[in-house]
Amino acid sequence: MPPLDALVFFEAAARHMNFSKAAEELWVTQTAVSKRMKQLEDFLGVLLFQRNGRSLALTESGQQLQDQSIILLEYADTMLAGLREHARGPVRIAANSSVSLFWLAPRLKAFGLSESACPVEMLTSDHPDSLIDTLNDLVILHGDGKWEGFEATPLFPDELVPVVSKELAEGLGLERSTRMSSIAPDFRPPLLDYALFSPRWTNWRNWQGLSDPESWKIIICQTYAQSIGRAMKGEGIALGNPHILEGEFSSGRLVPLCPAVISGAHGYYLAQAVARGDNDNVRRLVQVLGE
Repeated sequence: MPPLDALVFFEAAARHMNFSKAAEELWVTQTAVSKRMKQLEDFLGVLLFQRNGRSLALTESGQQLQDQSIILLEYADTMLAGLREHARGPVRIAANSSVSLFWLAPRLKAFGLSESACPVEMLTSDHPDSLIDTLNDLVILHGDGKWEGFEATPLFPDELVPVVSKELAEGLGLERSTRMSSIAPDFRPPLLDYALFSPRWTNWRNWQGLSDPESWKIIICQTYAQSIGRAMKGEGIALGNPHILEGEFSSGRLVPLCPAVISGAHGYYLAQAVARGDNDNVRRLVQVLGE
């Protein structure tokens, strides 16, 4: 078989019908293209071009080779791209349970159904050490945006607001404008709380919007995501980030109350591991998540 690059040179020359333009596209000299075409013709034993000064025309054999070379080169490109994707593996992205379930999963679904789709592997953990791992290509982290080995881009602020189910809100006469302090003690639902896995986290005990958490009944949940799930079932009031729960608010499954408290020191970031390098798949996913 002739060298594969001879077919690449031929396809460019046949498409442009000009050796000079083919040379410009391939970043070689016009002489290199002419020489390679002569070598290919000698190998095949046929003329591929009719040369009349600077004018070129494909011979019958040249026309046949052009049709077949396009098919061959497209197949080779597809095959090699598949090998590159296989060697690269899926894009690994990690996030805590609430971000994964309520914010990330819907976006990964939309990404997976789009023309930009690529294999994605998602890790869910509420332990920061599991997330800040350079084996992960991308991580959604809560903090100040500074993590060694990662480049971070802001996603949305650290904002927490009391949330209840639509049914519980209607049963107690609660509205979006209802302040926690205005709920009478005899009508107070339990506060759905969770353990703090990081000193940066906030729960009912250190949330600045509630001055007397000890006067409320508190139910401890296994995870922050579970507190949101139990709130959706009408079992109490949870603290939720409206950016993470935008889908639950728009669907009416959850209703936000007042007040909303924003932390100026922390936020949620999309962080990319520097050691993992960059590739098209990671860039496409970063673009979708950053929209």
